[in-house]
Amino acid sequence: MRNWFTVIVCLMGSVACEGDLEFVAPDPDTFVIQAFLFADEPVEWVTVSGVLPIDADSTEVAPVISNAAITLFRGTERFDLQATSNEPGRYHYPGGDLDIQIGDVFRLEATVNGRIATAETVVPVAPVGLGLSADSLIAPTFPPQRGQGPGSLLNRTITARWMNTGDQLHFVVIDNIEVAPQILPTTAIFSRFAARLIQQPTAADSSVVRVVMLTHYGQHRLKLYRVNDEYVDLYRGLQQDSRDLNEPPSNIHGALGIFSAFSADSSFFEVR
Repeated sequence: MRNWFTVIVCLMGSVACEGDLEFVAPDPDTFVIQAFLFADEPVEWVTVSGVLPIDADSTEVAPVISNAAITLFRGTERFDLQATSNEPGRYHYPGGDLDIQIGDVFRLEATVNGRIATAETVVPVAPVGLGLSADSLIAPTFPPQRGQGPGSLLNRTITARWMNTGDQLHFVVIDNIEVAPQILPTTAIFSRFAARLIQQPTAADSSVVRVVMLTHYGQHRLKLYRVNDEYVDLYRGLQQDSRDLNEPPSNIHGALGIFSAFSADSSFFEVR
């Protein structure tokens, strides 16, 4: 995900160019939090950064903040996060006593240079009815065999389906779970695809996985995440027309950004 505040800068910059409007610069002392909790997973996806001025160049990146004090509360329980040593601006919980479960209510408190920000989220229920159309995909060979053109590769797919009567947002993450996976011959050709495949959030009840999107042989885990309400609001806010003046939603009080939680279900398939 792009830095939360750069979206605001881009939107405002676009409108200013069209209508020569003037905008008040953001409070230079504010900061942006992106914090995501996942049921049954460790807390690792928390970042804190500064903001960019309205006239910032499109190539500029918001400065990271590595001196924040961040705490998660679940009822009377307290969990203090630590800065991740090799990733400035990112924070994690180092202990093994934080087990995130469906229905848990978490409160986040972040302090940067004496300024305090708070937020709250609830871990949603897991997706329902996840299933795959097949348990394996046949990988292409190299050099290609007769009749094995781009069209035949695109037709090598697995479809993940789930129940989604309320048109809720879900997204799919696919990981190779082999200890020493063997690389696919097409990986160099389709090098723009990362080793971990994260698909865009969707309100549908299915998603197609194509063999050309994968990078290695062996067992894969397809993980389907159900998205919480505040993330839905943010995602839909990012899809707004660039001529709108609405800022992306924020559920952080005292700062900007998002604090949200996700639950998941998994299925497995093999690339042979």
